[in-house]
Amino acid sequence: MEIMYNRSLYRKTAKKVYEASKYYTFSSAYQRLRPVLWNFYNEKIKLVFAGHDLKFINMAIEYFKPHPGFEVKIDKWQGHNNHDEIKSKECLNWADVIFCEWGLGNAVWYSQNKKQGQRLIVRMHGQERLTDYPNQFKMENINKVIAVSPFIFEKFHHLFQIPREKMTMIYNLVDTNKFNKPKVNSQIQYNLGICGVLPSLKRLDRAINIFERLWETDNRYKLFVKSKMPKDLPWLMNRESEKQYYEDLFERINKAPWKKNLVFDQHGSNMEEWFRKIGYILSTSDFESFHLAPMEGMSSGSVPLVLHWTGAETIYPREFLFENEEQVVKAILQRKGKMGLSESMKKYPYENFDKKIIIKKLENCILA
Repeated sequence: MEIMYNRSLYRKTAKKVYEASKYYTFSSAYQRLRPVLWNFYNEKIKLVFAGHDLKFINMAIEYFKPHPGFEVKIDKWQGHNNHDEIKSKECLNWADVIFCEWGLGNAVWYSQNKKQGQRLIVRMHGQERLTDYPNQFKMENINKVIAVSPFIFEKFHHLFQIPREKMTMIYNLVDTNKFNKPKVNSQIQYNLGICGVLPSLKRLDRAINIFERLWETDNRYKLFVKSKMPKDLPWLMNRESEKQYYEDLFERINKAPWKKNLVFDQHGSNMEEWFRKIGYILSTSDFESFHLAPMEGMSSGSVPLVLHWTGAETIYPREFLFENEEQVVKAILQRKGKMGLSESMKKYPYENFDKKIIIKKLENCILA
């Protein structure tokens, strides 16, 4: 207790304690570790994107390519299970992180060949649920499985027993700013659109039923279809049920009095321009994992009309979900004279699905 009453001894002791401890202060530790830290962060992360169809992840790829913290390579597969194995091995030997877009043969191959110290991420959509590929994953080599919607998260956990702790949910991404363009004219209140009508589960017949009912009330209504055509996909036409579905459907179209009001627009990436003439964007599928087109439509001010597929309620506001075609027709007729979505509703995709928000979540997943 003498130190408490001896000022000279207190000062000497306090000085000795300070001199001994200042080596461990934050500023001193930072000065010692700074060279190591900068060397670590200047070492770019080698990131490989692998998959047969990269259109849904392309905005993220374009973000990472010029990023100063990453170096990017693409392992483009020719099909679900078809790839250049030499190219894939080169990417595998080079990568720090592998991002498999779709959980198909690409995820099987990389999970079975991943090296120690590498990070493997698999992003799954909906198509995988109809395949056996997830059962072939070497799950202990997968660090994280991304599901693009809450329903898909639960579906893949249930179907393939993917551990919940290895899963996360990150929505698909939308470039909302790109779609935020003025509509062409007041005629959009009569213009319906549907994007991507292959295969038959997209249910173009339902969209035509809705359009036909509207046309019968007012022949100014039109249906614009932006999609590849059945003849563009030989594998589809080799399936007898698919071939018959489209033959019957086009026979109906060719005989219809409204034939000239059903417009087939060329398939392409100019979606932001196409949406400028679309007042209502339809989703009539039997099933979707996310369905990007209605969300892109919302960003443009088009009204989404979703025939309720399982899980749609976890993505789209309830007011745009319908149980049958009659409800959709009634909703459109009730809106007659109105020009697209309100500005407040256009904020919904911006606040929840914009690419800046989703890419940051993907980046955090990659860096985890």
